[in-house]
Amino acid sequence: MTSPRTPWPLIAALYLTGLIAGAQFTKVSLTLQGLAQVYPGWPVAFAVSGVAVMGILFGVMAGGLTASFGPRRAILWALGASALVGLAQAILPPFPAFMALRVVEGAGHLVLVVAVPTLMAGLAAPKDRAMVMGLWATFFGVGFALAALLIGDNIRWAYAGHALFAMLMLLLLWWMLPKGVAIARRPLPRLSDHLMIYATPRLFAPGLGHGIYAMLFLALITFLPAALGALWLAPILPLAGIVGSFTAGVLARWITPGTLVWSTFVLMAALFALTMIAGSLAPYVLILAMGVSGIVAGAGFAAVPWLNETNEDRALSNGALAQLGNIGTFTGTPVLAALGPAAYLPTAIVVCLVAASVTGLAYRAARS
Repeated sequence: MTSPRTPWPLIAALYLTGLIAGAQFTKVSLTLQGLAQVYPGWPVAFAVSGVAVMGILFGVMAGGLTASFGPRRAILWALGASALVGLAQAILPPFPAFMALRVVEGAGHLVLVVAVPTLMAGLAAPKDRAMVMGLWATFFGVGFALAALLIGDNIRWAYAGHALFAMLMLLLLWWMLPKGVAIARRPLPRLSDHLMIYATPRLFAPGLGHGIYAMLFLALITFLPAALGALWLAPILPLAGIVGSFTAGVLARWITPGTLVWSTFVLMAALFALTMIAGSLAPYVLILAMGVSGIVAGAGFAAVPWLNETNEDRALSNGALAQLGNIGTFTGTPVLAALGPAAYLPTAIVVCLVAASVTGLAYRAARS
């Protein structure tokens, strides 16, 4: 699949598809209040975490399916499923049916976040691959921000609009993606794939750093604005992370992704320590710290093609990255909530230092 020249229009179309995947979380989290009115007495918050649970359980399986069917077929299937499920959700069926639809949507989400970066890495020219992966690393934050701007009070229109966007991208990619865009096939995934992946450092190392980053990032942007008495940070911290993720793609042209990951965790620990003693400047130091943290995300995605030569292995590695990332987003917030405000930054410092050690060892093993 690799071309001497990067097909930027196709890369842009695939990135837009990533925004659909990001909005699959956002559209529900931004309409929880309305859903609570539609479904009184039901635990509507689980409609958000249902997608994360799918990632925890089946992230590796999604990587195996992508490697088996090929990214083109996987992406088109996932977009079609997302469009149909989104339209069904717009009807606002009974809550058990709505949750079942979210589970199906979670499967489509997983396929997208595994197949799209696998295909983008394969299409990019070698000199542009790190930058393309850095761009991909921003999909969730940009998708969240755009959805927050576009989603209004009408739940039905929000869900239907998302579904129509997915259908539009399905038609566009059906036309733009040549049928020859495929990867070497492998057998359908098995449960033993988990053991194989997590015994192979080049497959799991990118996901290890990404999972720790996801655990910290979501939890810290949730709690630190209030803990520092600076609620104005809430919309700024995710944007800082987006800038850092894209910057990683540029830096990875000169610094290996593995080095970027462990050294960024060290820098994050130092900046979190500085935040604790910065007084009135603490919010501004925190902005820098969360911006730097985005480098871990971008470098992790860039590390997948850096460590894995074949596209089928990249699909498996992206599956592990999706799985560990979902574990991180699922666990970080409740852990910090249980520890309390006084422990937020000390915990972040310890986690970053441990992360620097374990990711450094993992990447060293992967390259050896």
